[in-house]
Amino acid sequence: MLKRLQSFAKEHDRQFGVKLSNTLGVKNKKKVLTGDDMYMSGRSLFPLTINVARLLAEEFHGELSMSFSGGATINNVQEIVDCGISPVTLVTDLLKPGGYGRLFQMAEKVEKNNSFDKKIDIDKIKTLADNSLIDMNYKKEKREISTVKIPTKLEMFDCYVAPCEEACPIHQDVAAYIRLVEEGKYNEAFEVIVSKNPLPFITGYICDHQCQAKCTRWDYEEPEQIREMKKIAAQFGYRNYFDKISSTEKLGDSKAAIIGAGPAGLSCGFFLAKAGLDVTIFERSSRAGGTVQNVIPDFRLPQSAIDADIEFIKKHGVKFQFGTDENFSVEKLKADGYKYIFVGIGATKSNPIKLEGENENILNSIEFLWHFNNKENIQLGKNVAVIGGGNSAMDAARASKRIDGVEKVHIVYRRTKEFMPADKEELDAALEDGVIFQELLLPISHKNKILQCQKMKLGEVGKDGRRSVTPIENEFVELEIDNVISAIGESVDYDILSTNNISFDQGKNILIDKTSNETMLENVFIGGDAYRGPSTVVESIADGKKAAEAILKKENALLPISNNFSNLFDNTILFGNVNDKKGIVNGTKNEAQNEANRCLSCSFICNKCVDVCPNRANVTIKIDGFKDAFQILHIDGMCNDCGNCETFCPHAGAPYKDKLTLFWSEKEMRESKNDGFYLSKVNGTASFLIKKENEISELEIDTQNYNVKTIVGRIDESELKLISETFKYYRYLFL
Repeated sequence: MLKRLQSFAKEHDRQFGVKLSNTLGVKNKKKVLTGDDMYMSGRSLFPLTINVARLLAEEFHGELSMSFSGGATINNVQEIVDCGISPVTLVTDLLKPGGYGRLFQMAEKVEKNNSFDKKIDIDKIKTLADNSLIDMNYKKEKREISTVKIPTKLEMFDCYVAPCEEACPIHQDVAAYIRLVEEGKYNEAFEVIVSKNPLPFITGYICDHQCQAKCTRWDYEEPEQIREMKKIAAQFGYRNYFDKISSTEKLGDSKAAIIGAGPAGLSCGFFLAKAGLDVTIFERSSRAGGTVQNVIPDFRLPQSAIDADIEFIKKHGVKFQFGTDENFSVEKLKADGYKYIFVGIGATKSNPIKLEGENENILNSIEFLWHFNNKENIQLGKNVAVIGGGNSAMDAARASKRIDGVEKVHIVYRRTKEFMPADKEELDAALEDGVIFQELLLPISHKNKILQCQKMKLGEVGKDGRRSVTPIENEFVELEIDNVISAIGESVDYDILSTNNISFDQGKNILIDKTSNETMLENVFIGGDAYRGPSTVVESIADGKKAAEAILKKENALLPISNNFSNLFDNTILFGNVNDKKGIVNGTKNEAQNEANRCLSCSFICNKCVDVCPNRANVTIKIDGFKDAFQILHIDGMCNDCGNCETFCPHAGAPYKDKLTLFWSEKEMRESKNDGFYLSKVNGTASFLIKKENEISELEIDTQNYNVKTIVGRIDESELKLISETFKYYRYLFL
């Protein structure tokens, strides 16, 4: 067809080309929208579109003109036009936050390189097409997050929120400390971090950074490297803060005992000691840190980082007793004068794996890594297989590569890399270390140094987002393996808890007051792995902090945390430069500050619903007396209910439904489900009808000085301010 049309055009002295492409119809499996069909566009459509361009370029030997749309963004527009493909059009990217702002950047980028009026370059299209498929390979964050939304209510006023901070178990003030890193104020940034996080170095290296999965920067390109910013702040701000730590005034005569010097215990001890309580941490090993000290290899978490955090906690008055019996007694500790007890034992038992044959050659990952970290002599033979796909599996595999005599290390997993629970950077590090990934294999036996594995195939996507797997009948793979390391999960030794009358249900749901982490035993608290099972470092920190807060409440004291960091930087400058960041930012500062500059300071300014509305039906009104600098007003007459603002609002809400609405007629106001107002008449006095929860109130405002003259009905002060400022702002439009 295209060849016929091309010939026909030439016969009639016309040009003919193709546009690639419009949206692609696909099956609506996710059911976010109604109906059986949905339409692919944007980032996911680009690899398909550019590979169609490649096929056409090859078939027509570069003689077919092409324009492009499917998945064009600021990240690839230069490469597209360099291939001789033009013009380039886009819609999807415009409807994302900062989309319109990126148009100038895109035009400037292309114009600078004089990219137009080039002939189709088949080799460049091939390269771009191949790279697009590589870019779509395993990227854990992109697979996990279909949205950066958080499950919080969208309020009518003061709705600015940083999704990264809400996703963080300790609600770290991310926007504040990153802003301070950008300004080079590392001491202040460190102060912000440790107000809620007593392990800044450890989390700077190995935090699972749930914050990054919710970073607003996903709407533009890659997320802000939040964890890295924390590490930089710690490295540059630690010493100055450490040297200024002074002894805390004692808080009464009560004493607290912490069982376990892992992240949960360290966190609880830190906050209690910082408030002035007498705190002792009891640890069975010879060093503090728990799993992060004894199991996580030093090539992932350097000893210097652990030492810095432990010294930081000691400096605040926490005492340690090492080499204690792990079978602690609550009764004995209470008899020794400890009024409060926090149990923070770790998940130190590896889940066993049973294979047919030689199970004596099966090691568990926890014990193996413990021996590795303690520099013990380990013999693994030439070939090692690690069973599992989590971070422990990656650690075990990478550690095995560093054992003398080991030549090959395999990670055997029943699904593909895409569905491994390991953090992306840990998986990438294992690949860089030369670990061999054996996907879609289920180990069934280990005999005579042969690991036999059942071949598997992927099935349908389950509720957890991962695809099921089923065996391929009578198909097996044999690997030559000297030793097997099992890394299929860890568990807590619940026997320790039961001997102290700390009840639990089937070894999982320990009975506690979830608001305080207090167990059924009075003044005995629990957190981290002991409560959750295997948990992350930052979740354990959150548990320790929660328990400390509950203990201090019993002592009529408060957790020593300050949330007021607004005085640390100039808000005027902050508000002024956020809009300049609505796209790819190419800063001129040093690397750390350039990365920090990408942060959009969402907790201080948002306005995403304004950015993404194609009709500009959401507008900002600057009003004094509110927490947020701007309030959002929805204009009903300009809205076509497309729902784009709902898609990108960080809350579980819809600005076009939940924000105070300006209506263009009384009829529309009464028929709408929205709360809002309508200007009924103006004659020296502006008369408004206001609807709230289906009740109608009346308001009169002087048109000269904007003072309120009369109010009839129920009107909140916040609503009054917004209506008054709206009239003032749009006065001439109203009149």
